[in-house]
Amino acid sequence: MVGIPGSAGLVLIAGVAHLNEESAVFEAMLTGWGRQQASRLLGEKTIGDRVRVVRRFTEFAESYPWAWGPGDVEDFTVSLASGDGRRSPSTIRGYHLALRMFCDYLTDARYEWPRQCRDRFGSVPSQVCHEWNTVAHPNEYEGRPARRPLTYGELQDLFDHLDAQVERAASSGRKER
Repeated sequence: MVGIPGSAGLVLIAGVAHLNEESAVFEAMLTGWGRQQASRLLGEKTIGDRVRVVRRFTEFAESYPWAWGPGDVEDFTVSLASGDGRRSPSTIRGYHLALRMFCDYLTDARYEWPRQCRDRFGSVPSQVCHEWNTVAHPNEYEGRPARRPLTYGELQDLFDHLDAQVERAASSGRKER
């Protein structure tokens, strides 16, 4: 399993004693996750944005992934949805998605992070994003109503109208501009 992009064996050097082991393992996790995403041909900006969300959450929770709990996500969400720096529901949903994907990566035994964390810290990372503590996607479109995309029915009506205009112009016998 060492050959899987993003696996712990590719980013943690065996036998090295770190001055701050927790920080070193967390940085290795982020590096591994970045490699795993890059192997799926995701763009650097996408990867960087997701890593920044995870760093922001880690700073907010004041703990590392092997100590996170669902309550940390709830507190983070409340902080994002209130105050002067209030974020939109779609932005918060994007943050939740990034955290969910990071936790999925960490809890996948193929990447060896559960074993690394258990051996080093006595606890393992878990999925902390659930349907009951993350923003749901209730509507097809949740932006400003004036900027919403047309529905299929509205598009059909538009094309029908345009087709009728073309037929009217063609049958009039006059050259129209």
